[in-house]
Amino acid sequence: MNSSTEKLVIYARNAIPEKYVQKINQLGATLLMEPWIYGEKEPVVNHDLTLCNVVLTLGLHDSLTILDAAPNIQWVQSLSVGMDQLLHQKTIQHDLIITNTKGCTSIPIAEHTIAMITSFARGIPNMIHNQQAKRWEEAEVTELTGATVGVIGYGEIGKEIAKRIKGLEMKVIGCRKRAKTLEQNDPADEVVSLEEMDRVLMEADFLVLALPSTEETFHLINKEKINKMKPSSYLINVGRGNTIAETDLIHALKTKKIRGAALDVFEIEPLPADHPFWTLDNCLISPHAAYYSPKTIERYMDIFLKNIIRFKKGLPLLNVVDKKLGY
Repeated sequence: MNSSTEKLVIYARNAIPEKYVQKINQLGATLLMEPWIYGEKEPVVNHDLTLCNVVLTLGLHDSLTILDAAPNIQWVQSLSVGMDQLLHQKTIQHDLIITNTKGCTSIPIAEHTIAMITSFARGIPNMIHNQQAKRWEEAEVTELTGATVGVIGYGEIGKEIAKRIKGLEMKVIGCRKRAKTLEQNDPADEVVSLEEMDRVLMEADFLVLALPSTEETFHLINKEKINKMKPSSYLINVGRGNTIAETDLIHALKTKKIRGAALDVFEIEPLPADHPFWTLDNCLISPHAAYYSPKTIERYMDIFLKNIIRFKKGLPLLNVVDKKLGY
C-alpha cells in the first residue's frame, strides 16, 4: 500500500467533473486524463505513466496497454460494479488492488426495474404500439398486488429492488449463491440458494436478474431454465448480458414461452442493429442505462475521494474486489 510520503499520480480513463478535479488536486494528487467513451475504441496512452500508481477507469482493453505503460500501478478504481471488463489474466495475476463502485448504482437500477415491472403490468408497451398505429384498443394488463417477484442475485442491488417491490404489496423471493437467514428488516419474504433457483423460476410472475458476470453465472438462464418459468411471466435483466443465453431467450419470446422481457444488458454492446431483440414486440430494450442518474457520478466520485484519502494513509480501501470470485 502507498505511503503518505509517496507522490500520488492518477491516470483517469474517464472524464471527471471540474469540481472533483479540484478536490483531487487538493488532496495532493497529480491527475492525468484521457477520457474514453464506452463502446468506442479505447484511445492510445499518450502520457508517461511510469510514475502512475492509481488508475481510474471503466475497463482495461487493448491488450491492457495501461498495465504495460504503468509498471508501478498499485490500485485501479473501477467506475463499474461488474468486473467483466477488468478481470483478465494479467490483472488477476498482478498484485494491484481493484475497487469498484458497489452501492453507487443500486438506487437507479432498482427504480429502473420497478419501471419495467409496472410498464409490463399496465400494458404500456402495447399502448405505445397502439398509439403509433392510431389504434384505440385496450392493452392486456395485470395487477401487481399479490404477485411474486424472484430476484436472482440478491446482493445490494437486489435488496434495493426488493425494498421497492414490497411497497407495491408483492411477494419477494431472493436467490443468491448461498441461502441465509433473513436479517431484521430484510425486504425479502425469503432468501434461497441458487440450488433452489428452479422453484423461484416456477413461482415468479416477474424474474429479475441482478447477477455479476462469472464462470458460474454464464448463460445461467438458458432454454432449460426458461422452460420452467410461467408462460405469463416476464424476465428483466439489469445485471450482466452473458447471464442469459440470448438465442434461447429469442426463441422463447418468439414462441411466447414467456410473456415478455426487459433487457438493459447484452452479450454484445452496443447491441448490433441487426439483432433480433430490436424487432420483438414483447421485448423492451434500454442501452445499458439502468445504472445512471444525475447522482451516479457524485456517488462514484465520493467513493473515489474516500479511497484516495485511505490510500494515502495506508488504510484498507472501500469496495475491494475479490479477484477469484469476480466481485
